[in-house]
Amino acid sequence: LPHNNRMDGDAENRARHARRLMRKKHPKFIDGDHVRLRPATVSDKRLIYHALACSELTEILLGRPGSLQAPALSWEQFCDDHKDHYFDDSDSMSGREFVIEAAGRSVGQVYYNNIFGSPPRTEIDIWMFSEANCGLGNGSVALRCLCDYLAADWGVREFFIMPSCVNRRAIRAYEKAGFERSKLSTEKNQ
Repeated sequence: LPHNNRMDGDAENRARHARRLMRKKHPKFIDGDHVRLRPATVSDKRLIYHALACSELTEILLGRPGSLQAPALSWEQFCDDHKDHYFDDSDSMSGREFVIEAAGRSVGQVYYNNIFGSPPRTEIDIWMFSEANCGLGNGSVALRCLCDYLAADWGVREFFIMPSCVNRRAIRAYEKAGFERSKLSTEKNQ
C-alpha cells in the first residue's frame, strides 16, 4: 500500500510558516533608543572578525590572548562559524548579524544563531569593536532592540547568551538588557 505523506492541518501550517520565514528578509535598519542595527554585509565581515580575534578586546571575548601575528581565532575558523547567510539574508532562520551604530558610527555587532524549538528560541551574541565603545550602554540597548525585533517579527520567545564567566562587565550589560543568570556549570561556560 502507498504511504500517506499527508500532514495534519497544524503540522502543515507550521511547515508553511517555517518556509515563509526562511525567505523573509530583514529591514534596512532596526532602530532602538540611541542605537541603530544595520544588517551586516559581506563587506563588514573582516571588521567583525578583527574586533573579535585581533583587538584589545580579544582576551576578554575569547578568554585567551590574541594578536595580529597569532590571532586566537583564524579567519578560516571565523568564516566556518559565520557563514554567508549571517551577512546576506539567504537563510535568516539560521542566523543573522547586525552592525551596531551609535551617533553615526559603527561601534559593535550583535547576532542571533538559528531559530529553533517550540517555543521558538535562539542564542544571541554581541561584541563591541573597541574598548572605547564599551561601557556606554550601547550593547544593552542593542540586545534589547534585537530581542524585541525577533519577538515581534519572528515569533521568538526565548533568548539565551553564553558569556565567559570572567567577562563581568559583559554579564552586567546582559543583565541590564533583561537576561538572567542560569545554572550552567562553570566548565560549560568557560
